[in-house]
Amino acid sequence: MLEAVKAQFSDRLDTDDREPVYGPFSIPGLEGSFALYQPKGELWKQLVLVQLLQTGFQVLFALAIYTFIVKPRQLQQEEQSKKDDDKSKATTTSSSTIPLLIGYGIVMPLALYIPFAMMEYLMVVNASVRLAFGTLPAVVCFRTIEAMHGTSPVAVEHSLSNYVTYYTCLSHFEWSAETKERRKTTARELLINIGRVIYFFTGCSLWMSFMMHFRFQPMASTSVQLDGFQLSWDLLSVAHLVNVYCLAVLVYLTLAMGMELTAFGEQIKGYSVKPIFDNPLFESRSIREFWGKRWDLMIHRILKHGAFLPARQVFSAYGSTMSNLLGTVAAFFASGLLHEYSWAIIFYDLGDDPTRAYSPLPLKLTLFFLYNCGTMMIEHHFGRHITFFESWPSIIVSTLVVLTALPLSHWYSGDWVVGGYFDDLSLGLWHIKKIDG
Repeated sequence: MLEAVKAQFSDRLDTDDREPVYGPFSIPGLEGSFALYQPKGELWKQLVLVQLLQTGFQVLFALAIYTFIVKPRQLQQEEQSKKDDDKSKATTTSSSTIPLLIGYGIVMPLALYIPFAMMEYLMVVNASVRLAFGTLPAVVCFRTIEAMHGTSPVAVEHSLSNYVTYYTCLSHFEWSAETKERRKTTARELLINIGRVIYFFTGCSLWMSFMMHFRFQPMASTSVQLDGFQLSWDLLSVAHLVNVYCLAVLVYLTLAMGMELTAFGEQIKGYSVKPIFDNPLFESRSIREFWGKRWDLMIHRILKHGAFLPARQVFSAYGSTMSNLLGTVAAFFASGLLHEYSWAIIFYDLGDDPTRAYSPLPLKLTLFFLYNCGTMMIEHHFGRHITFFESWPSIIVSTLVVLTALPLSHWYSGDWVVGGYFDDLSLGLWHIKKIDG
């Protein structure tokens, strides 16, 4: 059985051996001839298999967490509501350490280890397939924290079946507070989401072709190293800002395509999932709106329930203002650590091909997210005094919002360029490539 599964990953997907399906043809304004290459279905097959394999582990984790963390906590809360004497409080404090030991000492370390063991056994090389292995630790670790602190979304802890269902998908289902069940999707919603999947897949294919043609730097190269950590005035140069803005668009299309496909997998089963992206690059009116209401809402919700709310709970003694502040910092810090771990998966060295070895600089992503946390807090305290742009078109305001992150955004996107993630992902996309001249 295991060998049969391993055989499905025999194609390493580390070289582009596709033959053109159309061409040669010319593109106005560009020299040379071009050809069109179709997506490689093997990449998508492996991505689906990775998700299915992880789902099995996620169900097992959900059963254990519900049994040993959620139910004991619920029973404690019921007892606490009936007893308020000091002895009862002391008992609750003492026994509450057991779920913490189970969660932080057993569940989370195991969830962080499993993806590496799976990659080594299956010998997965393609970076875009590897990123999919980050689903299991993201789901299990943050939802374990939710279970320990009682910050899970409404209805998911209502029953064991609800809780297991909650762990089967990175997307967040829409739960009914009254029926405690998932809301069914409508035919109209399904058609809209089919359109979104096609839109992001096509857009990602076209923009990837454009960026790869210019080696991911449409404007003249600057002294800024995409995978570097340096700070210089070149970070504010027009060439750098244009290049990283183009990369930000590519990151947006890549993430939106992948996450919309993940959500679509649940929608075709008949269940509604919450929105993931809400046009963050072109309609955000503030930094806070960008990060809190428009950009990657799937991860936003994971961080809200698994980092922000637990941290706010821990620091509640300091008052609502301070606890909210510390909760926000905790969420951005947790986001940095989540991305550091994801990068460790993507660029994990199996030791079989030195030409693919790449080691991203540590803590770069964490500092990037903490920097954006800082800009959001500055805006929160001083933004109300700056009102002259309120009547400006959203596209202009949104561009200015994105501009606050652009100088350092290569700390995020640069590793995907230099480490070969985008090259590996392009195998699964329609690709227009120059073939001569």
